[in-house]
Amino acid sequence: QGAAMSGSGVSRGLELLRSLPRVSLANLRPNPGSKKRERRRGRGRYGGRKCGRGHKGERQRGNRPRLGFEGGQTPFYLAIPKYGFNEGHSLRRQYQPLSLQRLQYLIDLGRVDPTQPIDLTQLTNARGVTVQPLKRDYGVQLVEEGADIFAAKVNIEVQRASELAIAGIEKNGGVVTTSFYDPRSL
Repeated sequence: QGAAMSGSGVSRGLELLRSLPRVSLANLRPNPGSKKRERRRGRGRYGGRKCGRGHKGERQRGNRPRLGFEGGQTPFYLAIPKYGFNEGHSLRRQYQPLSLQRLQYLIDLGRVDPTQPIDLTQLTNARGVTVQPLKRDYGVQLVEEGADIFAAKVNIEVQRASELAIAGIEKNGGVVTTSFYDPRSL
């Protein structure tokens, strides 16, 4: 019964499409009553007295000052101090990303030994990450890219790790520890 109803609805819709004219730029027009003609005000003897513009001056004549002009008073945007959008950006700590896919690749190549604890020294010696303390690098951040293919049991020490990356390592029986290094000890 449902198929019969939908079939008749489809045929009725197709019949309606055949009978209606095609939509083109020539037969498009706004709905009746949706457009209202604007009244020209202040353009002759009977066009109104002041037409909502008040008495003389720049407001009546349409020669308004620019936006933000406050009549000679120091404007608001000049009275308050500047504040940078990227304030303190040059001082923010950065962490080099290390994906689980890259870590698995280093283990497969034999550059990193999964039986030993993996720390920042091992990762830099294996050329897995490059940490530059002079460029505000504070260590390594473990990211979850490749969590589905990661298969090694490792004991890794990083400075930051996402929840999914921790779950990907602990799924295989591994351990993630986070530690802080000041730039001098890096």
